[in-house]
Amino acid sequence: MIKFQYEAVKHAMNWSDLIQHFGYLAIFAGSFFEGETVLMLGAYAVHQHLMNFWTLIAAAMLGSFIGDQFYYQLGRRYGQKLLQNKPEFAEKFIKASRFIDRFPVLTILLMRFAWGFRTVLPIAVGVKAYPVWKYMLINVAACFIWAWVVVAAGIKITHGLHVFWRAMLPYDEEIYTVIVVVACIVVCRLVYVAVKNKKK
Repeated sequence: MIKFQYEAVKHAMNWSDLIQHFGYLAIFAGSFFEGETVLMLGAYAVHQHLMNFWTLIAAAMLGSFIGDQFYYQLGRRYGQKLLQNKPEFAEKFIKASRFIDRFPVLTILLMRFAWGFRTVLPIAVGVKAYPVWKYMLINVAACFIWAWVVVAAGIKITHGLHVFWRAMLPYDEEIYTVIVVVACIVVCRLVYVAVKNKKK
């Protein structure tokens, strides 16, 4: 657990360095691979007037959209092989299929909020040969919802942390806010891992 905490902090700090050096390009890449971690750090940069809110949203939307399309095409082309060769994926696919069959549009709109199924869901949608153009249109809205919610929440959290530190300290030290933002991300990851292990 201690090792995991260290790796999570190190990982978040690495993304912080990448954002500092590469700006919106790091947000784009992070939204393709990582998700909330890089976007929360981007929200902190918006709060500090280092990034523009809507440009951040656009970069996150583009990265997440391309990532979702990649996984969709992966499922469409190689999904059957994955089902045969990956028992863990096959198990998650069965669970995901229930939601896709009953609520296909809602599943696509909210799949980026489904921790543990975020990769499986777009692959599963591809396996089921959901119409590609319909998927793309819905996914545009899904990426916007996800990016807006995470960034807006990140800005609120950052503002709250600044208010808290101003009340607790005689002066405002930016490093404390950075540490607490990273700590919040780490706590979220720990909760996710704990819930996932408990289900197993």
